[in-house]
Amino acid sequence: MKIARLFLTCLLGLGAMLVTVAPGTAQVDPKKFPAAKEAVASFAARANGSEKSGEVPRATDPAIKRLLDAAFDISDIEAAKTIPFQSLTPLSERMLLGTQVGVIYMLSGTGATDIAQIGNDPAAGDKINLNVVKYPDEMGRYFDFAVTIQASIAQTVHGYMSTAKPAELARPNFQSGLADIRGGGARTLSGTIETLAVNGLSDVWIRARLVALTAAAPKFRPFLLAEQSCASWRLHAQT
Repeated sequence: MKIARLFLTCLLGLGAMLVTVAPGTAQVDPKKFPAAKEAVASFAARANGSEKSGEVPRATDPAIKRLLDAAFDISDIEAAKTIPFQSLTPLSERMLLGTQVGVIYMLSGTGATDIAQIGNDPAAGDKINLNVVKYPDEMGRYFDFAVTIQASIAQTVHGYMSTAKPAELARPNFQSGLADIRGGGARTLSGTIETLAVNGLSDVWIRARLVALTAAAPKFRPFLLAEQSCASWRLHAQT
């Protein structure tokens, strides 16, 4: 169940923190969001009923691959040396879109169309883990996408904190959002790392996820609290 909830706290934190932030697009390609939005809508329509059928369209279908390419496109984020604080809004919007796709794969065959609907199911975690194994390519892309965006959010907020005035950092909504984003970032790391230990995933798949995790590490370390960072990387060493 932790896997399914990895990113929700971070998104709530962004909502609190961005109350006074104007939209910005510097170094975040403004064309990516509408392309992703259209792709996710098309994918969701094609995946309709998968919560009952247990069959979600696969990336082996060229048409589906094109939709996933657009939904999980982070090429501009990976290429950006720095992302300004004002760009957190488009980052969070794209993360929400990509998460919609990830959740569809997670909930395949569970009978639920929303994470909240299986929150009390004691077998929910096992069902989701089985879907990670069933859809390794698609879920792998989702995890890489989410870890990369979360790391960029962490780096961006940390950069803002290093130059902002104390009064700005002391604002209650900023402090609340900061705590939620840190918590969400830590859970993203620990949840993704825990997924590496799921039975049925290949060594090749696991090594592929380490690429995004390794790239994210230097962005997360100065942002997370010491206990959050240490706990995540201890888990990494044990996996």
